[in-house]
Amino acid sequence: MMLRNTPFRMSQRAGLFSPVLAVLFTASACLAEETADGKKSQVKSEAADETTPVAKDETTPEWLPEGKWALDWSDEFSGEGELEKWYPLLGYNPPAFKKNEAKGIRWSGKTEESSHMYSVKSGHHWLNGDGQLVMRIVTDKTKKNEHGPRVEAAYLLTGYPEVWDKTEPNNAKWAGKFVSPKDGPLYISARVRTDQVVGWSTWFAFWLFSETRAYNGNPVDGTEVDMIEIPRGKHEYMDKVFNVANHWKSTGGSESLQFREKGTPPSTSFVDVTDSDYHTYGIEWSKESMKCSVDGKVYYTFAENIPTDPVDMMMFLTLEFKPNAWDPNQGDGRVEGPYVSDSPEMREMSRALVDFVRVYRKE
Repeated sequence: MMLRNTPFRMSQRAGLFSPVLAVLFTASACLAEETADGKKSQVKSEAADETTPVAKDETTPEWLPEGKWALDWSDEFSGEGELEKWYPLLGYNPPAFKKNEAKGIRWSGKTEESSHMYSVKSGHHWLNGDGQLVMRIVTDKTKKNEHGPRVEAAYLLTGYPEVWDKTEPNNAKWAGKFVSPKDGPLYISARVRTDQVVGWSTWFAFWLFSETRAYNGNPVDGTEVDMIEIPRGKHEYMDKVFNVANHWKSTGGSESLQFREKGTPPSTSFVDVTDSDYHTYGIEWSKESMKCSVDGKVYYTFAENIPTDPVDMMMFLTLEFKPNAWDPNQGDGRVEGPYVSDSPEMREMSRALVDFVRVYRKE
């Protein structure tokens, strides 16, 4: 999905504004939803019961593609406290990244005051002590801008702007963990639980991206690869939907597919994104292709426009929001529809748990 603003270009992280890509699903496994008269009706959901955390499964080996693979990098999200390998998006240059507590994303005007959501330094992502990363996206009812109540979210990536560098396209050189198939095929995976991704106009994504070269029209340098996007909305036809995409130009350079429960093949033949299980989403990435899979089942293969030699392609874990980004009438989770929790000060629209992220290289 493409739609994240930067000082330099319009990104494509939210829906392409195409009917083909305008799909979300209704939030049937929610804690509460509003009825037609605006009253709250409680809906019991095992998914939202935080009193019974799911322990990390150390007994079942992870599925790997055919061949011999060696673990190159991983984050098992052990312990508690701050993350060490992931960084919230707080700016596109070194000074901004170091000083900012929040960064506006998806502007509709000329400044961040017109942002539809904000990536924040802390408060909406943490380690839970059971081996998982907790991510959430919330409406802060005490703050507003021209779009209404302010939305703050966990928006994490494995890179950050390190130093000014005039040789770089955006004048900033990025550091962190980058991934590339240049030196051999990779398999990148994340084990995620998404039954609490329920808020209308929110979505979860696990994706790859180059902050400097993604949309320059030359996919070799780096693209935006959405291994899995799970959006939510109020229409019944949007239930149990997920999306996969590769974008290499800001306009006219995309390949994508959405999977629906009533489609062919049905989305649930691969995964039920609304159940309370953890599912492993992965991509086998070589110079020839990118194969996207869930729990060992390949659901899509990209055979063209492959980023074969990216400079600074990073991994992203994000929860995102923009009203009607995927569908003209998908609902506004800030004020209507299902949610995880609600109070006079804050509504938690959606939450995701991430058990691990791993990078393997083929030997």
